[in-house]
Amino acid sequence: MSPDLVTLEMDPAVIRELGHRIIDLITEEFAGPARRPPFPPAQTTERMESLFGGPVPIDGADPGQILDFLENHLLPAAGNPNHPRQMAYVLTASTPLPAMLEALVAAIKLRPTTWKNQPGSCRIETTVTRWLGSMTGFSDEAAGYVTSGGSTANLFALAVARVRRAGWDVRKEGLYGHPRLTVYASSQTHSCFTRSVEMLGLGSESLRLIPVDSHQRIRLDLLVRAIRHDIDDGCRPFCVVGNAGTVDTGSIDPLDALADIARRHDLWFHVDGAYGALAAIVPEARHLFRGIERADSLTVDPHKWLNVPFEAGCILVGDRADLSDTFGLVPAYLRGAMGAEQNQYECGFELSRTDRALKVWVALRQYGLGHYTAMIRGHLELARHLARLVEEAPDFELMGEPVLSICCFRYAPPGVDVDLNRLNEDLEMRLMEDGRALISGTVLEGRQVLRACIASHMVTKAGVEETLGLLRQLGRSLLAAAASA
Repeated sequence: MSPDLVTLEMDPAVIRELGHRIIDLITEEFAGPARRPPFPPAQTTERMESLFGGPVPIDGADPGQILDFLENHLLPAAGNPNHPRQMAYVLTASTPLPAMLEALVAAIKLRPTTWKNQPGSCRIETTVTRWLGSMTGFSDEAAGYVTSGGSTANLFALAVARVRRAGWDVRKEGLYGHPRLTVYASSQTHSCFTRSVEMLGLGSESLRLIPVDSHQRIRLDLLVRAIRHDIDDGCRPFCVVGNAGTVDTGSIDPLDALADIARRHDLWFHVDGAYGALAAIVPEARHLFRGIERADSLTVDPHKWLNVPFEAGCILVGDRADLSDTFGLVPAYLRGAMGAEQNQYECGFELSRTDRALKVWVALRQYGLGHYTAMIRGHLELARHLARLVEEAPDFELMGEPVLSICCFRYAPPGVDVDLNRLNEDLEMRLMEDGRALISGTVLEGRQVLRACIASHMVTKAGVEETLGLLRQLGRSLLAAAASA
């Protein structure tokens, strides 16, 4: 006698009740974005283990009680990117409709794999990548693949570049017995490129980090010198990376000149625009990205400046074959599901992949290009406003004019005999502990600085001004404590 089959079904009335509770939680987060601090209170490993660790449960628990537990314990231990004074990293707020739709995507497991199986999701992804290509000025006919974020998109871009520019069949022959492949990028380039060359088997020594000028842009003369030196050394230069908005300062490399160098030396030209490229939708900022249309590939992150939920990064290419020739491999069990149209599964490494493009498609349909243009224009203006406030303040020092929406400065009151690097590092930590605002820090030319990135739709002019005042208040308290010690 065969045993009864066990299912994981749930009563529709219970599903509806739980759904209403989750929607209420989401609504509360958006209705009161400052209800939780931007950075959570410090937690101990022991407490997190007591709450979320332990052995695998043998018996199940009531779903309502699970929701109660998460509301009472997980949310208080989570950062709040929706906070109106959250200006750290390149972390933006979310938007309600795309966020809620993530539950539907998960419930029916939407996935842009093969055309016959998921034609809607495949078409939505190809539409989104075409839209992003047009918005950034890269190409009106761009092809692409929506990834978990910019790090994965940049990894994929280097994999494509290796296939297209190595000079031999890398997929078949690998790297052994061939010249060392070298990549070129500025010293301000995102750290994911170091991890990418390591993961691709090239080794971190194959990434040539070129010094930058006083505006944090790649030095073209030193780039050319490095390429020529590697050629003379028997290496095979295959890719140069240009930044369209660095994570530290928002600086933009001279993309047109980089395209010239790439063509001259037969290099793949990749642009990392994960943070900054979407500013190209603002007409008065478009000139900053001149040359982006000459790139072979582009990374852009909708979950940054479009303020859609995680995960939504994207790699764009001018020719879909660049992706399919790099990643395409169809096993026998999938052949029947393949269609004559675009099978997005062929354009990346993942097979089991959720529909990450739908939330981007929905956000662009809901708000429209005009609304996003106005929002990003406002962020650019707000960064300049912050720079003016810093310039006018006797106790702050501006570290450079904002290129996009990142403003770097430091607390430097006159007449104090303190280590300014230590003071600004302590100030960043004190603000994090305070919980009323959040900005991050970085190091520029050996100086510890404060860094505000304005890319969240929740950030306001009043919030920026309040944050600067809060930094002054906390900075003075640090100086007073040091003086009395």
